[in-house]
Amino acid sequence: MPLRFPAEHPSAYQHLSPVIAHRGASGLAPENTAAAIELAAQQGAHWAEVDVTISADGIAVIFHDNDVNRCTDGRGLVIQQTLAQLKTLDAGSWFSPFYANQRILTLTDLLALANQLELNLNLEIKPTIGREVETVWAMAKALQQVPFEHTLLFSSFNMLALSAAQQHLPDITRALNVEAIPRDWQQRLEDTGSTGLHFAADFFDPVAVADIHAAGTPMAVYTVNDHETAQKLWKAGVKAVFTDYPERLLLLPLPTDHH
Repeated sequence: MPLRFPAEHPSAYQHLSPVIAHRGASGLAPENTAAAIELAAQQGAHWAEVDVTISADGIAVIFHDNDVNRCTDGRGLVIQQTLAQLKTLDAGSWFSPFYANQRILTLTDLLALANQLELNLNLEIKPTIGREVETVWAMAKALQQVPFEHTLLFSSFNMLALSAAQQHLPDITRALNVEAIPRDWQQRLEDTGSTGLHFAADFFDPVAVADIHAAGTPMAVYTVNDHETAQKLWKAGVKAVFTDYPERLLLLPLPTDHH
């Protein structure tokens, strides 16, 4: 049976745009930074997807990897560094000298910025294994500190994180992230109180997608940077694609019937 929302909690998918900026406009600016988020908004994106994890002192920060090695001038695990330590790192120079001194954002920084830019957010919960509940608590605290004025969607590959979000932030729509579509996708959605399924473009399976679409379950697909793939997915009933180059896909004729 397709999952249904109680009337008092409208689904974020009712407001989802066909194009979501993946970690901001991350093809042209350092991922998950203010520069990438601002560029996505400038390019016309109405939605941005970012990754949320926590610092050693339990503050929600916007960062994808477990360690800071790839996307900053620092070394070591995010979870072993305090927010004060993380804030000293340069999160832009690795991408281009033009972006030197971009800083790791807290979730409160991001919420304030997205309010200002009128951007909706897909927050992907990326907990360190074992810290799933603490990560969701930190997100809840940030949302208390900065009331978000637009639409929020949570997603995660981590089922414990989704279950924690269901318990502590039940009003926010949840999606399960997978690479390949699992045969028991409906059971996994039910187990985590999730209503959407997000999967990798490389694992597009037209039969499975048709079944999921027929069940009324919204889908989004990552990471799509070319016109042909985006058009194929939209035509198959996928609601949105995540892209590193929002401007590129926003030039396309977008699907109009998105329900």
